[in-house]
Amino acid sequence: MKKLFLIGAVALACMAQAKTITLDVAHPLYPETVEYDANGVWTGTYNEDDFYTIDYEGISFAHEAWADWDYWYGFTISKSETKTFTETSDQFNVVAGGGLAGEGTPFIVAYAADMMGPSSPCVAYFDEAYVPQEVSICQSAWALDNILNGGGVASAFAEGDYFKLTIEGLDENYDVISGGNQVEYFLADFTSADPTEWTYNNGWESVDLTALGEVYGLVFTLTSTDVSGAYSNTALYFGLDGLVIRNGIADFENEVGGIELNTPESKWQGSNAPQDGWNDWWSGAFNFQTYAATTDFYYAGVTVTNETSTEYASWADAYRSASGGAYKGNNFAVWNQNYYGEDKVTFDPQVVKGFFVNNNAYAVHSMCNGDEFAKKFEEEDWFKLTITGFLDGAETGHVDFMLAENGKYVNQWTYVDLSSLGEIEMIKFSMSSTDAAEYGGIVYMNTPAYFAMDEFGAAEPAGYVAPEMALFPDAPAAIDNTENAVSAEKVIRNGQLFILRNGVMYNINGAVVR
Repeated sequence: MKKLFLIGAVALACMAQAKTITLDVAHPLYPETVEYDANGVWTGTYNEDDFYTIDYEGISFAHEAWADWDYWYGFTISKSETKTFTETSDQFNVVAGGGLAGEGTPFIVAYAADMMGPSSPCVAYFDEAYVPQEVSICQSAWALDNILNGGGVASAFAEGDYFKLTIEGLDENYDVISGGNQVEYFLADFTSADPTEWTYNNGWESVDLTALGEVYGLVFTLTSTDVSGAYSNTALYFGLDGLVIRNGIADFENEVGGIELNTPESKWQGSNAPQDGWNDWWSGAFNFQTYAATTDFYYAGVTVTNETSTEYASWADAYRSASGGAYKGNNFAVWNQNYYGEDKVTFDPQVVKGFFVNNNAYAVHSMCNGDEFAKKFEEEDWFKLTITGFLDGAETGHVDFMLAENGKYVNQWTYVDLSSLGEIEMIKFSMSSTDAAEYGGIVYMNTPAYFAMDEFGAAEPAGYVAPEMALFPDAPAAIDNTENAVSAEKVIRNGQLFILRNGVMYNINGAVVR
């Protein structure tokens, strides 16, 4: 009998690009097709040579079998419609008689055998780091029969008994995270002195997994108060379906919720937004917002781009990084300060490790050369990004990152550590500069309020060395004084700041005011 565990080759080869994955039990990647016996059980359950895992997009479920003994543990697949337990062959039944999709539909059966020691064999491996969102759990027909009726070595539950599922996360080495968060779910809870408060699972129930944070897999352990020595008398089975995982890092490559960026050297603008106003969308485990005008080519908040040029000639070029392109992959994000609403990034409570920041080509052009509103930076000038964390509406702290200071400016992707903010569920960006002026009682920066970011939520790479800042040029470069910077002035209308350029009125974010 082979004992070497291999993470499924098919799953690793796929390295799923989708950032939110919902388990589709009926369609594994390996085996490519699932055949069922007359009782609705996967025929590969007792195959000890070919299936060390059952592989789905991004997820591999551990499976072990001994054909000669008709024995297995870990995970297998069933679509049994039978909801009760009579004999050992009914170990593949759950009380719902099928998966989340209804009676007779496939679901995962887990057998957390304790004969191998304290470590549970019910392990799900991810092909990269994800933040688990939820999983649906259903009582095994055998376990429930033990709980209610006893039988064999099992005793019917009485006051003080419980049957508990504990879910823990795995680190990058696929070891249980020491001291990490745990999620507990009671399949049966008879601990109350009042029998009317005793409860047990009698169908599919969703379990929130977000407290686990970013992990490389999950281990499921069952614990019963009905034990003999070190072993459980309650049948250690449960049903699993509806597992949802989300890539914890926002890499801006495959967003969810309206962002469309399918061609090279392009950017996501207001003209192709799902709706006017604020649009919510996800990258990884993070929810971003873009304020868009679908009739004009502008945005505020966060947008996505894959432009690789560093040149700036007009506002249409405000989607570029100072070094050209992304830190990693094809896409990156550009943030533009919004003066008319609240910009924020929201997510499930967690410690956000950090992200990569770069100057925006528009801001660099302005700081190095000056423009129709902003001055060329001198040694005493500075340009700052502030990231503020919040939990339960309260500020937890802030991190300042200098985009320019002491006659130098950032022109390469630079890592910013956010872990000092602690556990948070929201961040807000703000920017400030020595080049600012008051208009209508409000202080506005003259320096363009843009910055570029990538890999939001990522850990600092091993051996990382921050790049040096670039020196501002001794003399400003030539400025195009034709169509891009003619007859421009800032004006106040109804308490708001607008820009009048060549007879056309724009708001502070670049939208034409009609």
